[in-house]
Amino acid sequence: MTTVLCTNGLLSKTLAVVRSLGSKDIKVIVSESTRFHTSGFSKYCSKTLLSPNPTKEPIQYVEWLKETIQMEKIDIVFAMDDDTIDVISTYLSELDTLCVFPIPSRESYLISADKSETMKLAAIANVPCPQTITTLGLDDLNEQGLLKLIQDYDFPVVIKPRMSNGSRGFRIVETKDQLWRVYSDIHESYPYPMIQEYIPSGVKYDICLCYDSKHELKASFVQKQIRNYPINRGPSTVHESVIYPELVELSKKLLTHIPWYGVADIEFMIDPRNGRPILLEINPRFWSSVHLSIRCGVDFPWILYQLAMGKEVPIKSEYVTGRRGRSLLPGDVLHFISNPKRWSMDPPLWTTSLPDDMVSVKDPLPTLGFIMSALRYCLNKEAWKFLVRR
Repeated sequence: MTTVLCTNGLLSKTLAVVRSLGSKDIKVIVSESTRFHTSGFSKYCSKTLLSPNPTKEPIQYVEWLKETIQMEKIDIVFAMDDDTIDVISTYLSELDTLCVFPIPSRESYLISADKSETMKLAAIANVPCPQTITTLGLDDLNEQGLLKLIQDYDFPVVIKPRMSNGSRGFRIVETKDQLWRVYSDIHESYPYPMIQEYIPSGVKYDICLCYDSKHELKASFVQKQIRNYPINRGPSTVHESVIYPELVELSKKLLTHIPWYGVADIEFMIDPRNGRPILLEINPRFWSSVHLSIRCGVDFPWILYQLAMGKEVPIKSEYVTGRRGRSLLPGDVLHFISNPKRWSMDPPLWTTSLPDDMVSVKDPLPTLGFIMSALRYCLNKEAWKFLVRR
């Protein structure tokens, strides 16, 4: 029996992978740096392992991973989030002799993870993106120098980290008087943030792709974001499968410039002023709502597993459209609380017609696992932020 190790057991997308692979009689082991995590409660999880924290203890994490692969006879490792992909891609030359890691190269990963590099890539590929100024390397930048950098920009402008998840560190600056203070605040937590033109909020789409080790596209899926938390900026809490060939072509065009292996989520927004699609970011990993694509007929975890095993996989680009999914806990609940129009939301929070990313009658215990995790970490500010953003 093949054994797969899935990292980041706290995340709902990891639960989706566990359910997909485990239901196909694949042995799935889940790891996390905490004993309480959602995926470990799934009936499809064979075993849970406690790992070092990959962000705080990267060297210890790599050594733990080496030992675990050998002791548990792991065939494939699914690195599920940025923290684990970052560490694993750094030490990939030491690790990929032990088992298969279906992730992009370190070089490709850094271009996608660093949003300023992504914008440079978009310019080369002729993919529409916001006008962007990068401040990396400007060690002597002061207030006057910053104002000079953006002298051709109209206000408001956007300042956001080069590398972060969701909407963390994202700020809209309304006037020149606020610019240096906001920039300095963000720079303390996220060094050398980038500055972009402000584009009014529009409809967002996720273009979900999967590439084989020869950098050939094997699966594609598009979803429209219906609701988000934080509102308009964060991950989607309600999403719908759609067809949008133009965005798929733009995404393929983008990734032809960086050899890709594994999954990717390319996010676009439609500029409400002119209807033009604008690239927002590349997420070099599974997306939080991967459950929806599986329900619609594009089983990304299964496809990636087969590719990692060296099997020939036909291109999968047809799927059911008009189907919706939701992340109720905690995302859509938090959207409801923060939305001043909460009582007129469509669909309403209390609808029972939306399949949930976590809640499942067939596999009910992960919901209990999430609640236990939330209660366990509700007093831990950083852990709670982690649960909320995913």
